[in-house]
Amino acid sequence: MSNNSTESVDFLFIGMGAANCLLLLKMHENGLLQNKKLAIIEPNSKMVNDRNFCFWATEAELSRLSLGDLVSAKWQQIKVVEREFQIIAPVNYYHIRGIDLYNKAKEVLKGQEIKYYKELFQGKPQLKSSSFIINLTKNNIEANKVFDSRPPLYATAEKNQSHLLQSFYGWELNTEGYTFDTSTMVMMDFDIPQNNYCQFMYVLPFTENTALFEVTRFGKEKITREEAEKILTEYVGRFNFSYQILEEEKGVIPMSSLKISTTDNGENWIYTGANANMIKPTTGYAFHNMAIDANKHVEAMLNQKAFTREKQPERFKFYDSLLLKILEETPQNGKKIFEHLFNHIPINNVLTFLSEKSSLSKDILIFSKLPIFIFLSVAFKDIYYRFTTLSPSYFALIITIVSLLSSTLGLEEVVWLFLGMGFLSVGLSHGAIDYLTDITIHHRKQLLKFIVSYLLKGAFLGLIWLFLPDLALCVFIVFSAWHFGQADFREWKHKQGPNSFVWGLVVLITILFYHHAETIAVLQHINGLQVHHVLSGLSVNQLFIGKMLISIFSILFAAYQKSKFMLVTVCYLLLSSMLPLIASFGIYFVVQHSFHGWRHLKKELKIDSYNLWLKALPFSMGGALIILAFMLVNNKDYIGMFFIMLSCISMPHVFSMHSFYERFGEKLS
Repeated sequence: MSNNSTESVDFLFIGMGAANCLLLLKMHENGLLQNKKLAIIEPNSKMVNDRNFCFWATEAELSRLSLGDLVSAKWQQIKVVEREFQIIAPVNYYHIRGIDLYNKAKEVLKGQEIKYYKELFQGKPQLKSSSFIINLTKNNIEANKVFDSRPPLYATAEKNQSHLLQSFYGWELNTEGYTFDTSTMVMMDFDIPQNNYCQFMYVLPFTENTALFEVTRFGKEKITREEAEKILTEYVGRFNFSYQILEEEKGVIPMSSLKISTTDNGENWIYTGANANMIKPTTGYAFHNMAIDANKHVEAMLNQKAFTREKQPERFKFYDSLLLKILEETPQNGKKIFEHLFNHIPINNVLTFLSEKSSLSKDILIFSKLPIFIFLSVAFKDIYYRFTTLSPSYFALIITIVSLLSSTLGLEEVVWLFLGMGFLSVGLSHGAIDYLTDITIHHRKQLLKFIVSYLLKGAFLGLIWLFLPDLALCVFIVFSAWHFGQADFREWKHKQGPNSFVWGLVVLITILFYHHAETIAVLQHINGLQVHHVLSGLSVNQLFIGKMLISIFSILFAAYQKSKFMLVTVCYLLLSSMLPLIASFGIYFVVQHSFHGWRHLKKELKIDSYNLWLKALPFSMGGALIILAFMLVNNKDYIGMFFIMLSCISMPHVFSMHSFYERFGEKLS
């Protein structure tokens, strides 16, 4: 901690934009600021009307939100695109000037014990047992509760996500010789140049002689003042009146489907405003959400309960992501979509939909009126991306369920075809590129040396199978468990060690024990093996108890590790016990284990899947031919030989991947 003096306060507000102003006013209204010490970190003086807030609500809701005295104008009718105005009862469209909100907050604060800090805080708090230490340039603040409304930090965009800007620039005009209809506002007028963006005009008539004309752009780049003034001059010129510019308004609102990166500092560090996902991504509307959020937070404080935000239905996030992707990739379709929306759907239904209060059936009706093929094209791309980036654990669960359904319908061939393709594409191939992970290979001689060493390791295990098969089986299970646990734990960012080995054992024992009869049948095909005699002697009751113990331990271990992926894996392993042994093991090996390894190799070797597969192809074919050759030589018992040869090829792969993970472990995590 610095040597600065420390000020202790009850409440700290970082930023005094709309969100924190609304929260502060609501706290004052309910007596929560009485006898409390406050601090505010805000670099701006908030002395000018830097923005206007608009929202729709009923009179009753306006009263509940305690916003009535701030409203400077309201409209009962909205004109959108080419349609005549529409009455929006029972809601009104309200306007609040930013300066009025700031001034009311300042008035409330006059009677408070408060410290102001005019600087930009971009650091992180120091956590104490029941408070936070904020280190500023010349002062420190110790606060019991913090309301953080700083601008959000967005995570890196994925391919199906978009980050656009809603930029706007407007003039509040005083006119001569022209009278506005003060009951009607223009929400979206697309009759302006689009300039390869989605652009439209707002017109808010405050009085018969004053109105705000504002041009808005949805796009990657902000609209410049020069661009906006050119559009405004042309648009206002259509009305043929003389005017005086009273005020200018400009701003930028993020339109993003990206996740917001925040740190969980506990229940007494509250993110507000944009940082708390209060902005509707496709409209930029936030004020109404922030007012409701303030009410709910104060209600929780009054009831002395922890404040938690309700999650909105995921489908609205999906709708927003689709529209943002359309606006990003084909901005010229923005005008077409919004014109269809407002020309074919009653305005009240649109407002309900934009407020995320509509039912699924109403949503379907709305989409049926839109240019559906534009949305379907983007939707298919989005779904495909989500599917291809799905965690292998979830993918394996889906494959397990599909396999069970296919078996029920007598379509087992579908399962075997999928697993066969998976084994040939990544199952065998992810081990056939081990030579690429060896940093000592620089020319053919070193490659040949690597191949010989690789084969000798496998041959050594083969000799153990020949003379000490029970020991070979134990060795195979041990290094397989280590390898499976290592790959899964790397993917899930868990710490390597005994727990990863235990997890690998859990996977193998669950698959083998739940397929007890089939496991014994396979082991009986291996000459000289004795362990299957012990396993075959288990009674029905012993098997049942064993399965229950395995299941309970698996679930408790997943809970101990706090891993949802581990729990999903346990679920599909138990479900796959109703499938044949090879199918159950194949789903884990191909869909989860091999894909985990493939991802790690792609990331570190910086080679795409297609070229990685091509580099693996010669060795994949070599491995397949070796297995096939030994099976043909021992054609009387090819099942046992296949098992032995698979273990012999796997053993050197485990050593190679262990070295790979040891070298690049930190980067992969």
